[in-house]
Amino acid sequence: MGSDDMLDDALRGLARHAGQTGRLAAVAEVRRRGDRRRRRRHVATAAVGVVVLGALGAGFAVARLAGPPQATVPVGPPATTSAPPTATPSTGPTPRTPATGGPTPGTTGATSGTPQGSVSADPLRLGQRRFALVRSTAAEGAVSLLDDGRLGEVDGDEGRSLFVFVPQGSGGYLVRTAEPDADGDLACWQVRSSGSDPLTVVAAPCAPSEPRQLFSIVVDGTDGGQRTYAISNNSAYLQYSSRRGLILEELGDAPLTTVFRFVDNGPAPQR
Repeated sequence: MGSDDMLDDALRGLARHAGQTGRLAAVAEVRRRGDRRRRRRHVATAAVGVVVLGALGAGFAVARLAGPPQATVPVGPPATTSAPPTATPSTGPTPRTPATGGPTPGTTGATSGTPQGSVSADPLRLGQRRFALVRSTAAEGAVSLLDDGRLGEVDGDEGRSLFVFVPQGSGGYLVRTAEPDADGDLACWQVRSSGSDPLTVVAAPCAPSEPRQLFSIVVDGTDGGQRTYAISNNSAYLQYSSRRGLILEELGDAPLTTVFRFVDNGPAPQR
């Protein structure tokens, strides 16, 4: 078949189609159809947008669920309260300073309570010197071992009134006479009990192992610029009684009323 014949067939088919569809649509109808198509496209576009947004939101939510947990504000440790410092329990009054030299200014006479000092650092050189023992409040006189063996106070030269305080290993002292008696014997102080009467001091042969002969000597204060000392045996202190003279008395709650000054009378005699 030639090209002319084919062209003829095409034209005849077109003519048949035109006859079948009738006349062309009016202009208003064409516009109305265009508006409907545009609205359908807008609705379809909006629907697609909603679907896309929904998909994006779901994906974001899934990503949040699948990802690491959100950071939170850390909670600090509970507040703690420091315990108050433990009080240190009290150790009582400070003991008096041991005697180390000259007198301590500003203190005089006897004091209340048990003396706390000591003569461990000995300014008196006890054991090397002989001393007269004078009660600090006595107007005159000195302590003496009387001829009847009692310890008392005298205003003259009765008895033996010079003593050597011999240190013992126990920390106590033997109080020995510096001069012998008429028989050439030396004597030491010894505590004697007399029943219900107060303890007294009497002369006895020296016996370093005898507890009743071991006396303690502690610094008490000063009087007139000189140190004063308290003398005791087993917590009983040498005290002066206006009715009984020199006695030994446990203080308890009573004040210490009798202290003594040591008056140096030269080197102790050699034995």
